[in-house]
Amino acid sequence: MTPLRSADDLAPGQSFDLGGFVLPRAEVLDFAARWDPQPFHLDEEAARHSVFGRLVASGLHTYSAAVGHLIRSGLLAEINLAGGGVELSWPAPLEPDESVTMRLEVAEMRVSRSKPEMAVAKLRYLVATTAEGRVVLDALGTHFLKR
Repeated sequence: MTPLRSADDLAPGQSFDLGGFVLPRAEVLDFAARWDPQPFHLDEEAARHSVFGRLVASGLHTYSAAVGHLIRSGLLAEINLAGGGVELSWPAPLEPDESVTMRLEVAEMRVSRSKPEMAVAKLRYLVATTAEGRVVLDALGTHFLKR
């Protein structure tokens, strides 16, 4: 993907399709064991008796993978300075080995009041299953970007 040269190239309403990724079962289990050791992320039998009824990836893992996918896309490589917070929701669970696609939407843009060489962007990360289009991550992140 061609990197953006300036935050001034972004405007509310723009969107970028960033392709897809998969969270393999082994990674789902490893992430859960290390960072989110809830039974429905770790154990098939326990997961069957959970609200999900099956093993599901940690939402934190899904968000981490989405951030990594955005960075690896190169879209913001020349302008991303830092993050400033995020609002997260997981409208549906993600199963291990389930293919997803990611879209980045520009929700808000403004010039920083204290540092006019920077912009403050609200970027929405939408991750959905490839097969059904079921949204599994909706994250609204604040990014500080170079102008």
